[in-house]
Amino acid sequence: MSKQISKELWQKIEEEMASGWVGVKFGYKGHEISVSRVRESESKTCLQVYIDGIIKGEWISFSAENSVSDKAPEIITDVWCQKSKSIYSPSKKAKLIKAYGKRAIKKALPDLDDKKIYYFPHFSKASVLCRQYKKLEGLALIDAYFLKSEE
Repeated sequence: MSKQISKELWQKIEEEMASGWVGVKFGYKGHEISVSRVRESESKTCLQVYIDGIIKGEWISFSAENSVSDKAPEIITDVWCQKSKSIYSPSKKAKLIKAYGKRAIKKALPDLDDKKIYYFPHFSKASVLCRQYKKLEGLALIDAYFLKSEE
């Protein structure tokens, strides 16, 4: 049973994801996306996104342009959390600029201000996940704990 997601349904989904136990499943482009709360460390939890029930390390490739391997499902960039990191830290940039000057360092290192983008299957908060998923066309709710309690 899949449901089109209304505004009220998004509020219930976000409330459930913010609680302790999460068991939400979505359907998107022929894949099943399941979200559950997992322990990140001893005192911290996060929401983890599984595509068709699995997460594989081979889906990530740091040599690829957007850090996604050819073996990864095509929906990975839509459903995983996008993170970015500067190639050079602010302190490293400041030291380089001070040593060589702004113009010289821009010529020598044209990628000085570039960032590396990668995708991660963890979301820190339910609101962040819901904000991203609301933008997905064709996303359908398959299963959630609050649906079972309504029946």
